[in-house]
Amino acid sequence: MENASKALIIAGAILISILLIAVSVYIYNASQDTITGAGSSMNQQARDAYNSKFTSYVKDNASATDVRALIDNIISSNNENVNQVGKFVYIDTEIVYYSGSTKPANGLGESVADGGNTDPVVSAVAANMSKLKAKINSGKRYDISAEYNAGLIYKIGIVEK
Repeated sequence: MENASKALIIAGAILISILLIAVSVYIYNASQDTITGAGSSMNQQARDAYNSKFTSYVKDNASATDVRALIDNIISSNNENVNQVGKFVYIDTEIVYYSGSTKPANGLGESVADGGNTDPVVSAVAANMSKLKAKINSGKRYDISAEYNAGLIYKIGIVEK
């Protein structure tokens, strides 16, 4: 009889130990999900903060002043994010240069958008963007669009109306 009661006490202790281990594993997994979720929302907040520099300019019928300010913001952002993959914004545009003909703007960063944004390249692209800014006609209106990659704006489209 005494052996049977000791066996029941040992079995009960084993069951309680298994229960405590299961509860501990459950709490650990639940806390990991919370921590992972918090990290993801911080990443989303960082993306939103990065994109907010440009999203206020994305619209139809924008003024030349808006376009010039947007180009300044793009140049500034690219200079701040040299060598950071995914944080290079290039401009894809068609601007009227002479007698109603459109000519695509060249050298505005498309080739370096995927991580080739080294300091000399960013400086050269910024110089070309400044030249584009000088060609923006105050009497014209522009449609501005944005394209995203992995939640970040990587391309700004500017089309003269």
